[in-house]
Formats: sequence, structure tokens, C-alpha cells
Amino acid sequence: MIKKISISIGLCMSSFFCFAQDMDYTRTLVEKLSSKEFHGRGYVNKGDSVAAAYLSKEMKSIKLKGFTDNYYQPYSISVNTFAKNTKLSFDGKELKPASEYVVNPDVRTGKGEAKITWITKDIFKNTYALSTFMKKDHSNSFLAIDSTGLNNPELYDFAQVMMKKNVFDAKGMVLINGKLKYSAKNKLVDFTTILVKTGAIDSKAKTIQYDIKSEFIEDYKTQNLLGYLPGKTDTCILFTAHYDHLGYFGENMYPGANDNASGVAMVLNLAKYFKAKKKKPHYTLVFALFSAEEVGLLGSKHYVENPLFPLEQTKMVLNFDMVATGEKGIYVINGQMVPDEMKKFQAINKEKEYVFNMFGTPESSSSDHAPFHDKGVKAVFFYTHGDNADYHETTDTADRLSYKQFEGIFKLVRDYVEMK
Repeated sequence: MIKKISISIGLCMSSFFCFAQDMDYTRTLVEKLSSKEFHGRGYVNKGDSVAAAYLSKEMKSIKLKGFTDNYYQPYSISVNTFAKNTKLSFDGKELKPASEYVVNPDVRTGKGEAKITWITKDIFKNTYALSTFMKKDHSNSFLAIDSTGLNNPELYDFAQVMMKKNVFDAKGMVLINGKLKYSAKNKLVDFTTILVKTGAIDSKAKTIQYDIKSEFIEDYKTQNLLGYLPGKTDTCILFTAHYDHLGYFGENMYPGANDNASGVAMVLNLAKYFKAKKKKPHYTLVFALFSAEEVGLLGSKHYVENPLFPLEQTKMVLNFDMVATGEKGIYVINGQMVPDEMKKFQAINKEKEYVFNMFGTPESSSSDHAPFHDKGVKAVFFYTHGDNADYHETTDTADRLSYKQFEGIFKLVRDYVEMK
């Protein structure tokens, strides 16, 4: 009896240290992927391809099966890049790129000077004032709006949507807000939008001087990666995460530690776990790492149009995007769209208490689960609810991550898959 208890304790300790080692692997992987070696995993210096080559080796070391030797599913995209430094001044005062301003990612190369016309809350709150303002010629002006000056988040959001669509037919836009969220685009527009951090410029600035250099690449070669473990049945479960990020804005790199090196680490942790089991899984388990999520979910869209496993045989898609915080809980985004599966997650968590404050949400198109959902495949997206203030900023670095619910999500998903 004592011997059996000792063996049981030994197995438990072995299991504990196995996962602890996986957490070490997670931290190492996230630090690696968010390092300068990978150029922000974007589309300057082929950062996404550098990351793909590294992840291919990781999949090979786990000994996943693949449709190609390197696990690649190649395809092409269009993408706008900013490899060269930009310059921006207001009334001759120059701002710092990435920390005081960024440009909208659909901006063309352009250089010049223009006057600034400030939009006040009175313009948007008065129908006559708005109509009069829209009739004016703004084609040689930059229109500027300050969220602090409006003092109304809903009104600012409404104004921002109108300005980003350039309903005023202006030369350009200046949107002033508390945070700078850089992004990526696969198309260009004919006006310039600049995002400026609150307090970086005087609200009475009269002129703007700018020098923006972008490079639009129409046939950029990129790739998804897919490895799998054959199951007892052809019905499959997909574990997905995007490995790309935003790359550079001039000389400023966006590391993308939480977004989404953390999701990649979750997928590879699950791959390692299921591969290490001697028992063949019931379902075929597919581990997919998508590129070009930041450009518009293009990698996952390419996969659903060219699936390597039939979509009708795909039981569930479990997508992981930003899973390295979680101080306030986790979201199972799209969870309300798959109520039966959500009940399983809730039942597991009620018994095991793996995570705290788990919320299922309505339909969302915010990550790579969405193209699958649009095709009628059950799909959810795990996202940790916490201090995600570094989202799409240069401060999204590995040292700022708490991994508060990472292990809990891993165990929740592990148990869900093993339920059959």
C-alpha cells in the first residue's frame, strides 16, 4: 500500500514537474519570438518567415506529422510596410515615432505641410453646424480631433469612424487619443491619418509638417504552419494561434510577446503534451500556426478556403490569442455561439477550478476563429482578461507578462479534448 502511494505521489510529482518544465519552455519560446532576432514577426526584413523557420524546427522536434517537410502552407498577400523612419511636426515641434505618434497602416508615401482645422464637440452635437462644416472645402487641410477635448468617449468613437472614412474629403486626419495602437493593412487610401498621443501636441496647433515613407508589397510570400497527430478517427480538433505580429514602424520594433507569442506557446505546449502520451488520441489533433492575422485574418481565411483537413470533419477549433495575462479572468470569445461546448468548459472548470471568472461571449470576428465560424465550424477564442494595455504597442515585451491563467487554460483545454 505504501509502495503504491509512493508510486502515485511520484507520478503526480512527475506530472507537476513536466508541466513546470513546459512553463519554462513557454517563457523561453515567448522571449525568443519577441526578441530582435525575429524583427517583430512582421513584414519588414521578412520577420514572419524568420519566425516560421524557427517554428518549423519546433514542430519537427515535437515530431508532429506534416503535409510537407517544413509544415508550410504557402500563400501570398498584399501588405503595407514602414521600414524607413517617418517625421512629423506640429508648428515646427517634432514628435517621437511610436511613443508620441504612429500613422494609420493604410497610408501612402507622402511629404508636405498643411494647415490644421480642429473639430469641436459642438460640430458633432449640432446638425446645422455639422452640415455647414461638411460643405466647406477641406481638401488642403488636416482635420484634428482630441478625445480629451470632446470629453465624450461615444462621441469621439463616432467622430473617429467618420474621419477614418474621410467623409469630409480632407487632405488628412489627426486623431488624438490616450493610446497608440499600431496595426497592419493590405490596402492603401488616398488620405493620411495620423494617431497622436494625448498631450503630445498643443490643441491650438495651426500647421502640420510630415514626411512618411511606406512600401506597399503586392505579392508578399508568407505561410501558415500545420502539424498533426493522427487519431483513432478522422474527425479532428484544431488548435490555432497566429504567429505574426506588426514588425517595425521605422526603427521601432513591436515585439508581440502577449500578442501572440503566448498563443503560439499554448499551441506548442498542447502539441508536446499530446505527443508525449503513449495512447493514440481519439480525435486527430491539428496544430495550426497562422500568419497575417494582423493584416486581416488572412492566414486563417486562406486555410478555410484551402483546408488540409475537411471542414465538415472538424469538430472544434480552439484558438489562442493573448493568453499570458488574466488577472481579471478569461474570455471564451464566441462561447455563446457554441452553448453545448461552453457547458463542457464550465462543467470541467466547476469541478477542477482551473481558471477564475470565465466568461463566454457572443459572436466576434476579432481573431482567427472567425473564418471557421463563418463557414459553420464550431470555433472559440481563448483570451485572458487583465492588464493588456501593451496591446499593439512597443511595450508588449516578455518581461511584462504574468502568465496568471496560462496553466489553467492549458488544463481546461486538455481535459476538454480528453472528454471525447
